[in-house]
Amino acid sequence: MKLDFSRITQQQNVYYLTPEDPSFSKHYLAIREKENRVLSDTEVRKLPYLPKDEWPYRIKSTERFLTHVAKKKHPQHILTIGCGNGWFSNKIAEVSTENQVVGLDVNREELEQAARIFKKKNLHFVYADIFKISKKCETLFDIITLNGAIQYFQDFEGLLSLLKTFLTENGEIHIIDSPFYKMEEIAAAKERTKNYYTELGVPEMTPHYHHHDEKTVRDFEVWYAYKKNIIHKILGKKDSPFSWYVFKS
Repeated sequence: MKLDFSRITQQQNVYYLTPEDPSFSKHYLAIREKENRVLSDTEVRKLPYLPKDEWPYRIKSTERFLTHVAKKKHPQHILTIGCGNGWFSNKIAEVSTENQVVGLDVNREELEQAARIFKKKNLHFVYADIFKISKKCETLFDIITLNGAIQYFQDFEGLLSLLKTFLTENGEIHIIDSPFYKMEEIAAAKERTKNYYTELGVPEMTPHYHHHDEKTVRDFEVWYAYKKNIIHKILGKKDSPFSWYVFKS
C-alpha cells in the first residue's frame, strides 16, 4: 500500500494533505534570510557537498544513512519529515528507483523549490501537518527520517508515538544531525536560543524552537556516537557533532 497521489490536491508539484498554515514558515524563512542561509537552486543541488555553514559536518552522516538504505534487499517506502528544500529526500531517492520517497514539510516555499529542482518518479513532496494525517499513513512506511528537524516539534514524545503507527512491520525511525540535551542543560540552551533570535530581530521564532531531553530517545539504538577526537581535529576531519539514533519496530 502507498499514498495515491492522483487523489491529492497539487500546486506547483507540491501535494497538500492539510491546508497551509504560514505561521511557522514565515518566521523560519525570516531567520534564514538574516543568517544569509537561503540557498539558490544551484547550491541546493550540491548539498550536502557545499563548503559553507554546517554542511561539511553533514556529509558523513548523510553517507552513512545512504549506505544503510542501499543494503536493503527489498523496495522501501521512506518518509523524510522536515525535508525543507528536499536535498536529503533526493539523495535517498537516488539510491534506488525501486524505493518510494516522500518528503514532508510545512514550509511551502522550500517545498516548491524542492519540487522544482528534484524531479523523479519515485520522489514526491508533500505539505502536511503530521499530526493531522494519521489515518492516511498507518503502517505505510518502512523507514522514517528526522534529519535536523526534531527541534521544530514541541511534543517530541507525542510525535514518536504517532510515527510508530506509520511504520510497517520491522520499520525504522532514524534521527540524524539532531540535538538532544541533558536535563540540566536545557534551561541555558533555551536562554541562548531566545537571545539569538532576539538579536537577529525575529523573536517570534523562539516558541517554534524546542530543546529535547536525551531521555526521549532512551528506546533508540545509537548507531553513531559523536566523540571529540583530537586526531580528527588536527587532520581537519569533519563529522556530525550529533549522534545517530535508530528505533526499530
